[in-house]
Amino acid sequence: MDSVTREDLKRNELGEAIEGAIHYAEDHSKTILRALVALGAIAVIALAWFLWSTSRRSGANELLVKAMKSHDAEIVATGANPDDPVHPTFATEAARKAKSLELFGDLDRRYGGRAPGNVAKLYLAQIALADGDKARARSLWTGFLADEKSGPMAAVAQVNVWKLDRAEGKSQPVADEIQKVLAGSDRNLPEDVLLYQLALTQDSLGQKTEAAATWRRIVDEYPQSPYFQTAQKEAGPAPKES
Repeated sequence: MDSVTREDLKRNELGEAIEGAIHYAEDHSKTILRALVALGAIAVIALAWFLWSTSRRSGANELLVKAMKSHDAEIVATGANPDDPVHPTFATEAARKAKSLELFGDLDRRYGGRAPGNVAKLYLAQIALADGDKARARSLWTGFLADEKSGPMAAVAQVNVWKLDRAEGKSQPVADEIQKVLAGSDRNLPEDVLLYQLALTQDSLGQKTEAAATWRRIVDEYPQSPYFQTAQKEAGPAPKES
């Protein structure tokens, strides 16, 4: 599957990268949603570019682009130019991180509740998680979900909250929530993504029989899922027909 990588975004002209992302997103929306959930922070970048394209003249979106460029800027040994509007560079990781926090924080404060501000929350959450500040990451993800309850970015935020819950020993409420979503008709996530999250949660609870059955559902019902190989391995041999 073709994709737009961070390196592509750095090399290509802004317009070319955006137009390619738009056309790909329009043609592969469901596949992209699965990829968003699987890739997490990297996927947020591609989605943010897509959002930026919807309103190119907005000051909020211009600030978003500037923040993303800083976040993904190169670290160079000499001649760093963090203020370059096209290809900023930084002397150290710490300097790049400080600039990213400044710009994304400004976005969140000034445009919270709007798409660019909400994208900033996702970046800030990933930075917080990388620093080991799980409480702040959770606060940012839940804040995002309070503003946007549907859509691909909300799906990414929700999955990240579930991951944190499992890591903190809250797997049973996660399993209950996912099963409730699966039983209903109002879903933010494709069913194979929900089943994957449910199987992981059941495994964390030691519910091996239930988890195997959930993995088997992915194998039987979603052979094109990006989780198929993992599910096939975890489900074990298919039951023999009697």
